[in-house]
Amino acid sequence: MRQIQLRSVLALALVSLAQPAIAQSERYPNATELQQLAEELRRKIPDLQASGFYSDRRTFEEWQERSAYAEAWADVDPAIAPFLGEWTAIEESLYIYPSALRGGVCILDIYQDQSKFYTGQVRDNKLHTDQNVVFFLDNNFLGNVSVYENQPSLYEYAHPRPLPSSSEELRQFYPETVAAFEAAGCLVGLPQ
Repeated sequence: MRQIQLRSVLALALVSLAQPAIAQSERYPNATELQQLAEELRRKIPDLQASGFYSDRRTFEEWQERSAYAEAWADVDPAIAPFLGEWTAIEESLYIYPSALRGGVCILDIYQDQSKFYTGQVRDNKLHTDQNVVFFLDNNFLGNVSVYENQPSLYEYAHPRPLPSSSEELRQFYPETVAAFEAAGCLVGLPQ
C-alpha cells in the first residue's frame, strides 16, 4: 500500500513538473545549458525507466517497424533518421516526420486536447525547431530543452513508435494542425 502511495506522489510530482512543448520557448538554449541538461537527462534515465511512465511498452513489431522506417530514411537523409517517430511523454506525443528540405523535419506536438505544428532542422546531431526548442537524443530518450523566464528546462520523451502512415488518423481530432502540416509539404511514408 505504501509503495502505491509513493508511486502516486511521484506521478503527481512528475506531471506538475512537466512542461509540454506547446508554448514557444523564449530563446534557444546556449551550449552550456544544453550540455548541463544533456548530463541531467543521462543521470535521470534510470529513474525515468523505473518510474513506470517511461517504460518501453512497444511491441517487437512496433520497434521493428519504426527501426525499418528510420533506416529507410537514413539512406536519404541520415541526419534526421534518428529523430523520426512518435515520441511519447507523460501526457504528450511528438510526431516527427521528414520534411521536403534536407535535414528538416515536421513536428506535430499533441498535448491532451491541444496541438501545434512546427518545423525543425538538424544541426550538429541536435534538432533545432522554429519554436526555439532544441531536441537531442540519448539512447531511446529524446530530450527537449527550452527556455522560459530565462530558465532552461528539460522535458523527456522516450521509445519512438511508428508514425501513422497517413495524416487522416490525426485530422479528425486536429484539423488545423494537420492542414498546416500538409501545407508545409511534410512527407509521410517511406522515401520514394
